[in-house]
Amino acid sequence: MKKQFLLSLIILLFCGIIYGQHHVRVNNNAGADADYTSLQAANDAANNGDTIYVEGSTTAYAGADISKKFIIIGPGYFLADNPKTQANALQATFNSFINFNTGSTGSSLTGIVIPSTYVSLFVNDIAITRCNINSLFFQVSCQNILISQNYLYYIGISGSGQANNSVISNNIISGNINLPGGGPVQITNNVMTSTSANTINVYNSNINNNIICSSTNIPTNTGNNITNNILAAAGTNANGNQYNVVMANVFVDYSGSLNYSDDGKWKLKPGSVAIGAGISGVDCGAFGGATPYVLSGVPNLPHIYEALIPGTAYSDAGLSCTIKIASGN
Repeated sequence: MKKQFLLSLIILLFCGIIYGQHHVRVNNNAGADADYTSLQAANDAANNGDTIYVEGSTTAYAGADISKKFIIIGPGYFLADNPKTQANALQATFNSFINFNTGSTGSSLTGIVIPSTYVSLFVNDIAITRCNINSLFFQVSCQNILISQNYLYYIGISGSGQANNSVISNNIISGNINLPGGGPVQITNNVMTSTSANTINVYNSNINNNIICSSTNIPTNTGNNITNNILAAAGTNANGNQYNVVMANVFVDYSGSLNYSDDGKWKLKPGSVAIGAGISGVDCGAFGGATPYVLSGVPNLPHIYEALIPGTAYSDAGLSCTIKIASGN
């Protein structure tokens, strides 16, 4: 317990050095000396523009209605499955929804896990990055939404929801993108892992540099510009699209038999037809393009991935420990 406390203290001090004094800690572990035990409490009390760190926990967090502009940062996911993630492998997992409501325009959410519920958007100018979430819903007509570098299941609409002037890039998506009407949406450099029908349903959008494992083609009669994708579906190669591709020849561990991590298995294997097949010669798929997918959704800031704290923590010379730090990307 003492080692875990010291590790948390080191990480907190390190974050404080990077971001200054305008940060808020959320931690619901018993005995944690944090500012709040829930994201909702932090939302209600923190100041507009603050950075909120939601720390890893053995207990799931309750959902929250976000009503101010915040940068919300968790530690990431699959932290024990990939190298150089976090020294503390606990995730910040939520057992209920997170809503971005009136007042939260300009907010961002990074490194959070929502395995069975959803994120809802009620405002413009929201960035959802490097999260592991089940679903994301446009609840009203929203624009300037960035959905990037996530590991998720479904992106869709609810009620009067509509996606306009938004970007969906460099995600690993195991279900569907279902955004009928609206647009344009830039859908680029994603891996769509589902083999079922209706993987992408959008209007007036650019769809390029994706790898699509479904045997059903993308609809072409809704104003979409579809170029430079790698597809398992039957078709005639044109506009940079390559059809009838055997996906086992594309990814390093498509079958999952080689024990790669859940997100690492979607890297391209040597000789893959997706290498250099995107617009301007970039790789297709989540790990290509300008904002490549980052394993485990580790936030884009320097992070401690290994810490050695001796059993006897204190001496006259102070605290003796060894830490290894990776730069953010």
